[in-house]
Amino acid sequence: MVGALVEGLHEELALTPKPGLVDCINNGSHPDLSYSLMLDSIEVLSSYFAAGAEALEAGCDVEALRELGKCFEQSMLHCFQSNTHRGALFLGGILLAAVHRSPDGDEASLSSSVAAVAKQLFDKRVPLDTIGAKVRRQYAAGGIVAESLQGLPSVFEFSLPALHKGLDCGMTQREACLLAMTALMQTVEDTTALRRCGPLGLAMVGEDGRRLEAILLAGKSPDPYLKDADRRYRARHLTMGGVADLLAVTIALQHYFLPADGNSESQGYQGIETASIG
Repeated sequence: MVGALVEGLHEELALTPKPGLVDCINNGSHPDLSYSLMLDSIEVLSSYFAAGAEALEAGCDVEALRELGKCFEQSMLHCFQSNTHRGALFLGGILLAAVHRSPDGDEASLSSSVAAVAKQLFDKRVPLDTIGAKVRRQYAAGGIVAESLQGLPSVFEFSLPALHKGLDCGMTQREACLLAMTALMQTVEDTTALRRCGPLGLAMVGEDGRRLEAILLAGKSPDPYLKDADRRYRARHLTMGGVADLLAVTIALQHYFLPADGNSESQGYQGIETASIG
């Protein structure tokens, strides 16, 4: 799973264009981030995933994994002076623990394991002092806490099936990943979008997801709409960090569940086709 998680982060970052998110063209609605900075952040995350997997094999519990994650979170903040991949660190840790519990499980059993790990994490201590926690209280939103406690339904029930559907319909990997992104845009209660632009911003993300899905399923190029959406999001400082984190998880699971003779995680990151940036 470690290699698949890193692969997912690389492919999500390289996917271009993306509305309001860092990609190969620009920094989206994130003046404090850049493509190269996010690449460096993935390197730190890969070290955390490797250390977390090793700790789980050595018998550490979920609480110890939480403390390890906090150390790496502080390391990222110190190195980059910004919240680069905090959500991805959290989700990656939960997935590592879930896979450790059911190493030979299918998608349904892994989803159940994710929910069990999340329950253990949040059973006695739900964070109250984070930015995400404040947004959840302000808008009565469940956010990533509710998502993980339910076993990541936006991924297992929506984005991962959408990615498979795209590939089955003859889409390229890039197009299928974009189709998965549209599923997440329509289903994720993205607290980053809520914090930046409130319910109207979240509604905009959902509507753009519906329109992009229709464009992709019609076999048309999504790039003109994506570039226009990116301009609109940057003008409003709107972004969708939760969608980005869950898209990386979706792609990671695609690679994790590939058959042994397929493009397995052991082959390392090979990149995906990106749109013309002209």
